[in-house]
Formats: sequence, C-alpha cells, structure tokens
Amino acid sequence: MGKNFWILILLTFLITPKLVSADIITPLSYATMPLIPLIILVEAFVFWLLANKWLKIQIGFWKLILVTFVANIITSLLGTIIPLYKNTAENLIWVGIAFLFSVLIEWGIYIPFFRKVNIKIFDLLKISFITNLATYIPIAILIGLL
Repeated sequence: MGKNFWILILLTFLITPKLVSADIITPLSYATMPLIPLIILVEAFVFWLLANKWLKIQIGFWKLILVTFVANIITSLLGTIIPLYKNTAENLIWVGIAFLFSVLIEWGIYIPFFRKVNIKIFDLLKISFITNLATYIPIAILIGLL
C-alpha cells in the first residue's frame, strides 16, 4: 500500500463525523469537529519534537500523524462507549480521569507501532503523557471557563 492510500484513509476518517472525536474527553459535536485535526496535529508535532530532539530518534512526521490518528480514533471510540466527557462538565477531576485513560490507552497503541524502533516502553509512556497534556490543558482551561 502506497503513501497516497494512507493519506486517503487519514482524510476519510478526518471528515467522517461519527468516528472522529479525538480523545476520550472530547465529545462529538459540530462545535468540536474543528478540534479533531488540530488535536491530531498537535499530538503528532509534540511527539515528533520529543522523539527527534529529546530522544534523538528519527521518526517521520507522516508516521506520527498516522500513529496519533489511530490512537485518537481508538480513544474516541472508547469515549463513545464510556462517555467520560459527560462528567467533565461537572468538575475538573473527571478531566484528570479522562486524561489518565487517554495516556494509558494511547501508550498501549504506541507500543506495537514502535516495537522495531529503539524507543524504550517508558519513554513512550512519557511521550504519551506529554502529548496528551498538550491537548488536555487547553480543553481543561476551556471547560474551567465555561
């Protein structure tokens, strides 16, 4: 399968409203749809910075777009089954719980993608923590202001 195939798959999922709700915390609505590509891009960029600059491991940006896309699709599907976002409107403790779930689930998804790359499992956990932090902080601030 070529590069164009994966780009087409990525774009298809980005514009498919029911599947894409990036992270357990982000409810699917017309108001949050513009956030989905932004969440994926932010997480991929932070992942790229951490891997390439901090760990000195060269990982292509397109691979990271795919990996963060898959991770966020899976967490969003789990978020549909376990709708934690309904509780996050009540207080920020639920935001923290959703954050921890996202970190652990996405970490578990990163492991098979990078089994052939020289990244330690706990470095992937740190990366998952930091990439989710980069997207959860603005969401938590937004929830806190509402």
